[in-house]
Amino acid sequence: MKRMAAALAAMVLACVASGVGCGSSNSAGFAPEAGTEGGGDDSSTGMPGPDAAPPKDASAEDVYVDVSVSTAPCFTTFRFVPPSGTTPKAVSVSGEWNGFADPGTAMMGPDATGAFTAQVQLSPGLFAYKFIVDGTWELDPNEKWQKYVGGVANSAVQVGNCHDPKLVLASNAVTRPAAGQGHYTATVTFVPGQGAPPIDPKGVTATLRKDGQTSTITGASVEAAHESIALDVPNLADGKYTAFVVAKDLAGQTTQNLRLVFWVEADPFDWHDSVIYMGMTDRFKNGDTSNDPAPTPNVDPREDYHGGDLAGVTSVVNEGALDALGARVLWLSPFYTTPTDAWPASDGVHLVTGFHGYWPIKAREVDPRWGGANALHALVTAAHAHGIRVLMDLVAQHVHQEHEYLKAHPTWFNTTGCICGTNNCDWTVHRLDCLFTQYLPNIDWTNAEGDAQWEADAIWWLDTFDIDGFRIDAVKQVPDIAIINLVSAVRGEFEASGTHVFMTGETAMGWVDNNLSDNAGQYGLINEYIADGLDGQFDFVLYYADPINVFANQSYGLDHADYWTQASGWEYLPGSIMSPYIGSEDTARFISIASYRGQSAALDPSIPYNQWTNIAGPPPDSETYGRHRGALAWLLGQPGAPMLYYGDEYGQWGGVDPNNRMDWRGDSATLSADEQATLAFTQKLGQARKALVAMRRGAYVPVYNTDPNLLLFARQTTAGDVAFEAINRLDTASSITTALPPSLGVADGTTLHDRMGGPDVKVSGGSITVPLGAQSAAILAP
Repeated sequence: MKRMAAALAAMVLACVASGVGCGSSNSAGFAPEAGTEGGGDDSSTGMPGPDAAPPKDASAEDVYVDVSVSTAPCFTTFRFVPPSGTTPKAVSVSGEWNGFADPGTAMMGPDATGAFTAQVQLSPGLFAYKFIVDGTWELDPNEKWQKYVGGVANSAVQVGNCHDPKLVLASNAVTRPAAGQGHYTATVTFVPGQGAPPIDPKGVTATLRKDGQTSTITGASVEAAHESIALDVPNLADGKYTAFVVAKDLAGQTTQNLRLVFWVEADPFDWHDSVIYMGMTDRFKNGDTSNDPAPTPNVDPREDYHGGDLAGVTSVVNEGALDALGARVLWLSPFYTTPTDAWPASDGVHLVTGFHGYWPIKAREVDPRWGGANALHALVTAAHAHGIRVLMDLVAQHVHQEHEYLKAHPTWFNTTGCICGTNNCDWTVHRLDCLFTQYLPNIDWTNAEGDAQWEADAIWWLDTFDIDGFRIDAVKQVPDIAIINLVSAVRGEFEASGTHVFMTGETAMGWVDNNLSDNAGQYGLINEYIADGLDGQFDFVLYYADPINVFANQSYGLDHADYWTQASGWEYLPGSIMSPYIGSEDTARFISIASYRGQSAALDPSIPYNQWTNIAGPPPDSETYGRHRGALAWLLGQPGAPMLYYGDEYGQWGGVDPNNRMDWRGDSATLSADEQATLAFTQKLGQARKALVAMRRGAYVPVYNTDPNLLLFARQTTAGDVAFEAINRLDTASSITTALPPSLGVADGTTLHDRMGGPDVKVSGGSITVPLGAQSAAILAP
């Protein structure tokens, strides 16, 4: 009777996730009907009661298992925990099921933990609700979903069928004593549905996927007595894997697929280890001329397709160019198919194309001009072979007016609104209702049907191409529900095994003034979306505060850079992985801003911001490349996941769009001597960061910041690993002599080696002296 006992025990378990009890893989809870007595048939479970006799024809050795499934109603449990120091008198829950009646279903409490609870009978689906606390309607602070009803945001609960079985990961682990000896083990628990029979030992299937190839896991075993499934997968090569487990109960009901993602690698990756390399596919490298489009009529060549494709990116990955930079993450421009024709630019004069990928017309199609699905599969496989994670650029704010969904589901979009950035249409004030341009309608994330489709599409891209995360475009222009629900859907589908799907965003803000309080709103809006579930965002405040002011035009000293780096640590939410940068697809190239400092009329500072005429040209001298190298040294010493925009590694020049999107030349013989020197410098920086855990994961510790032209800081991990970076922005040699903070724990006599090739430095009397060449940097560690 062990199996039946185990099944019965499982049936009385209550699954409580956040504020909602869940009896299926989502969030339906189950409660027996009132008045059920012990003995006889237990109608609430569909199973024999504890005192029921076996069937008359059963022998003493027979085990009777009822394979029927209960039809008893399912109940969802709601749980509200009052804020500390408050004691509500009346709490109820109300939602779509009762038309948001006031009062709603009374919640009992407080219990011993201070919580109030209530059960509501619900069928499968997504239900909006709120708590009513002493007459005030409140969102559930612990709920991971939202839903709009009547234009109002509500918490939402995903309700499944409580009679369905599910799989829950109990434990998993990866070991790798040597290459080719990766070993994955996992224990999965089968949880029967409420009032449903136990696991069918013959109904378990386990498969393993790597690089698009799927095989059966032969080392899978079922222990029916404990409703347990064990996976044992030895002799694995390095790379990314996904195990899939599905099981049936004795009634033939099937669980949802349990997805277990894991990596086998010598040095387990952490997203703090990231140097993100951003490439614009069409402008990177042409690896397959057969997919090159013909020139688009009447379009400036700078705004037309250049023939770059995913095969070209793959060749660069295979050649090791990203490895040489220490880049562990590759973010590419969007993969979606875009229109074949040209559309008006913002000036109303020029015509532009969708070569950048941000004008999707298909939800689930890789543009054939970039090689299509096969080319993307090949790219991800190549990147994973190098231990490189791939981020998809997810366009979440808009589509092109030719998009297939706009034609089929017009209510999923907002097609009217002022044009962002025009008169009386400020980018921030109208961030949720302005249009980028008339032919780019906004996605309406408050439409529940559309919301569900965008989430399903995001999951499709991650699953189909084994992508590792998203950079989400224009986060500032989407409501919170977009991030809350997208993140919830993705994490729920992919993170059971603990392998994290990285999701970062673009909330384009600025730097108001050299005062922390004046920038509270800038930090605040970026933080809002991190609180919604993003891992971090691109650090716009730091970009506008530091690289241009400190390294390009040098209007502020390095103490300014030190302060605003610390400010990022103070102001962003704890645990955020922010991405500092010195240039992007939306900014003029750093080196062009550094070139045009007003040295002469021909070098007027406004020129990098010219789009079509009188545009920025190559840097005027080697000293400008030195400024660029200083900014790169600062960037690759920052906490978080710094981003290198393609070409920054050698000092690509160009003003604002389209001039900041010239073709990549990183493997070209056309690099000048200054560009070659800059590339070699960047490679040293990247390798130093990759080699030193403190430079990747350590906290920022200021050490010396009293000279405007010299800076020394440390990075220190909680385990005590320490590294130092020193920067000299002068065009003459100099040195830094300073005492070290005792908290760093670096003992006298310790020799620090410079990963940039400079001389060793010895700690003496609690101090160090770091010699620095002109416009140089040192990265020192024991």
